[in-house]
Amino acid sequence: MKFPIVTAFPFLCALTLIAGCSGPPSDQPDLGQVTGVVTLDGEPLPAAQIVFQPTEGRASNGLTDAEGNYVLDFNLDTPGAKVGSHQVRITTFSEVDPSQEPTPELLPAKYHSKTELTATVAAGDNEIPFDLQSK
Repeated sequence: MKFPIVTAFPFLCALTLIAGCSGPPSDQPDLGQVTGVVTLDGEPLPAAQIVFQPTEGRASNGLTDAEGNYVLDFNLDTPGAKVGSHQVRITTFSEVDPSQEPTPELLPAKYHSKTELTATVAAGDNEIPFDLQSK
């Protein structure tokens, strides 16, 4: 049985559109949205860098505002963090301009270079606060 060209042409166009709109498969992991507040001795900790490092894969990071609030970003265009367990590092050290003195670290090493902090990110919204102590 032969299909007339008039019948086959619209069918082929539809298949091409469907295949073209599907795009390449995404290699992005499942993400949860992560927000929270970081405090030091009960006071908001501004300008702290926070990093969530999963067991495998890309880390997510954020920066606290003047009230200690943070939002994690997976990359420049995508908020969130990989679902699962994370080691968390929080630091106040900053070397923005090499001509200026770096900002001194206000936090004990147990929160950054020798971190003891962990967190679990679930699918959906996650509010994960950190109440840090200077001693």
